[in-house]
Amino acid sequence: MNTQKLRILSRVILILLMAVHIITWYVLDIHVAGSIGIEALFSGLSRGVINAGFVFWMLVFASALLFGRGFCGWFCWFGGYVELADWGIGKTKIKIPRWTLLYLGIIPFVALSLKVYSALVVNWLKSFPATFAFRLADVEPWGGQQTGISILITLILYGPVLFFVFGKRAWCRYLCPIGALLKIFGSVGVGKIRLVSDECIGCGKCNQVCDMQVDVLGELRTHGEVRSLNCIRCLKCTDACPNGAIAFSMRRKGVLLSADASTRSEQNSLKRRRISAFDVTIVLLWLGVTLFFVLANVSQNAPMEIKVFMTAGLLLIIYGIVWMMHKVWSRIRMREQKIR
Repeated sequence: MNTQKLRILSRVILILLMAVHIITWYVLDIHVAGSIGIEALFSGLSRGVINAGFVFWMLVFASALLFGRGFCGWFCWFGGYVELADWGIGKTKIKIPRWTLLYLGIIPFVALSLKVYSALVVNWLKSFPATFAFRLADVEPWGGQQTGISILITLILYGPVLFFVFGKRAWCRYLCPIGALLKIFGSVGVGKIRLVSDECIGCGKCNQVCDMQVDVLGELRTHGEVRSLNCIRCLKCTDACPNGAIAFSMRRKGVLLSADASTRSEQNSLKRRRISAFDVTIVLLWLGVTLFFVLANVSQNAPMEIKVFMTAGLLLIIYGIVWMMHKVWSRIRMREQKIR
């Protein structure tokens, strides 16, 4: 069985375990372990409870120390859904043209900080728990917050819509706060994609298959390994290598690209994007509006449908406004140049 089939199998097993979890809780009325969502982790800590969410995410963070963001590539159920949506939509060949790809690493970290602030810090400032109790079944799996409409909005907005505008795995690359958290733990991860032989010919296929837009070839040329925190260890690049020159390894092999491969890699390597004024404008507006909503508690009592729309919805709206302003300004300048 090849690597990508194993990844699909891991997602199928995860979905089956989730189904068993929900059935045992709601149908069989067996309350052994509750929600393992990130919200359950923050909710438990804010109330002084060590629950199933805490145990689960501690295991995930520990795995990040060894395998980096391997959780994102192999076991995140929403990442699996995003890949499925990308695959299905990509087959239709219908995409909205993109003249720029928004990318500033600060966005997911701000989203993470706001989530921690609103779900944990605010409660601790009001009343810090005197003791911590161990209750795995502290929060029910469903949580009772999501509605049918909010789930539908999430699946459409964070999957197909983001894909149309920002490309493959847009949620994982630009917005996911959990991905930002795993970057912190995964920054010291031992396991990486590394050169394991000198058979690399610099063909660039590793770059072509990377959904996270990592410059695999460039990093291999510079470091002999992929150090980008966006790497989710999906191993698509290792599968695509025609000579098996790269592989996931727990220790560095000390292999370097040959002179010929290095020359070809410079031609095939993805150039790192420079942050444009367009990107900076979008991010600053997104941060300003988001901070206003959170700090002013505007979204505190908002319906769940509005809450799930805010992170990606605000970004899309601001992106559209800035893009239209950019186009109008460009046309005005072109007309002025023609008049002159």
